[in-house]
Amino acid sequence: MVEKNILIVDDDAGDRKMMRRHLLRLYPSVSTLEADSGEAARAFFEEDVEVIFLDYQLPDISGLDLMSSFFRRWPHCVIFIMTGQGDEEIAKSAILSGAADYITKSAITSGALQRMIANGLQVARMRWRIEEHQKELQQFSDVLVHDLRAPIRAIKFLSDQILEDFDAGDLEEVKREFDLMKRSVSKMSDLIERLASHINPHSEGAPETVSADSLVEAACLVMAQDISNADADISSDLGDLEVYCFPPDISQLLQNLIGNSIKYRSEARPSIQITARPLNSGVQFSIRDNGIGVPEEYRTRIFEPFKRLQRSSDLPGSGLGLATCAKIAKRHNGEIWCDPETTGGTLIHFTLKLRPAQVASAVAAT
Repeated sequence: MVEKNILIVDDDAGDRKMMRRHLLRLYPSVSTLEADSGEAARAFFEEDVEVIFLDYQLPDISGLDLMSSFFRRWPHCVIFIMTGQGDEEIAKSAILSGAADYITKSAITSGALQRMIANGLQVARMRWRIEEHQKELQQFSDVLVHDLRAPIRAIKFLSDQILEDFDAGDLEEVKREFDLMKRSVSKMSDLIERLASHINPHSEGAPETVSADSLVEAACLVMAQDISNADADISSDLGDLEVYCFPPDISQLLQNLIGNSIKYRSEARPSIQITARPLNSGVQFSIRDNGIGVPEEYRTRIFEPFKRLQRSSDLPGSGLGLATCAKIAKRHNGEIWCDPETTGGTLIHFTLKLRPAQVASAVAAT
């Protein structure tokens, strides 16, 4: 389904009128923009465009040459090339240049346009997801190389030292070095587990309706040792709210948020308040703490993979916890954000809007 503007770029006024008539019939709520040249098309660069129908040959520029500037301005736009003549070479050039499809003007009908747009958007969205995954995998590769280098060097050094100290009969030093080696191995294992959890944070099985209270209880049970060690006070106000979700996923999401509240605590005793309220289309959870807080300039970026606050860079962590939370919320057709108005501590909201009929599409989107 088209959600944003459609741009028609064609120097023939009659062809533009024909396209406008078809598109208005198909998508009456979507605005149609029109341009008769490349220069006129660039005048719409301030608009939000999703679909472009582009004439192969314009008075001032080739449609194929114009595509690159369109992709720079609207990286996720879908472009269809139109031409007055059928030519396999033109079709091949259009596809190789990034067009989603190609159509001769004589073949344009409402049905043909509807099929083209539906197929083009579906393929494009799949491609964008693949590109996002590739980018994320490259980030993982870079982090693995960077973060594993130090513990591997430490293990190599310690193994040499252990051999030397064992031969010298210094068993106390050997024991100390083994302890240090175990810490390095634990650090490596923790990083790999976090990366694996972020790549595939989703549980097996089907979603179910459970109480909000049971989700929080499950998360707190797993975090019991950390909560006890920090002497954290956790309170909740969830009423009798029920949630349709993948329970292990939401438990993991809550564990990550509770863990962050403990990790980034202030000098005061950690206090964490968990509330939930119904929405017309789902549920909203809110987690408030009295920790060090998130500076305003970081609040929209902390859910990106490997993003960590500069002042917390000396604390342990991979920068993946909140990014994993965002993936889980997205799987439930929801979102997660840091409250922009909070002062003193941190307030995180997330919504869950999964419905039984949406389960298959939610899984496919992740």
